[in-house]
Amino acid sequence: MPLQNRVDPFGVIHAVPERGLFMGNRGIIHDPETKTLLKKRWALQAWIICVCEFRDVRREPMGRNRQSHDQSGGKAGWTELFFLDEVIALAAG
Repeated sequence: MPLQNRVDPFGVIHAVPERGLFMGNRGIIHDPETKTLLKKRWALQAWIICVCEFRDVRREPMGRNRQSHDQSGGKAGWTELFFLDEVIALAAG
């Protein structure tokens, strides 16, 4: 079952199997234990958009994704959101 982390042009987050070319971030809006979204749909007002690959860094979508030396107390880090293309990423924000 796909995770609910794909964003459409209207900013609505869906669970669909299509993979996106770009990744976005609106802060921590998921529960890493259940890998489900919280009621809030953003923790930050600004959209952050970037490419999905960077220096072979691997993350677990909707996981904790914090470094072990981080003093976050087990928080999630941030919720990875995916956009089909750059136009959708800009329209959604």
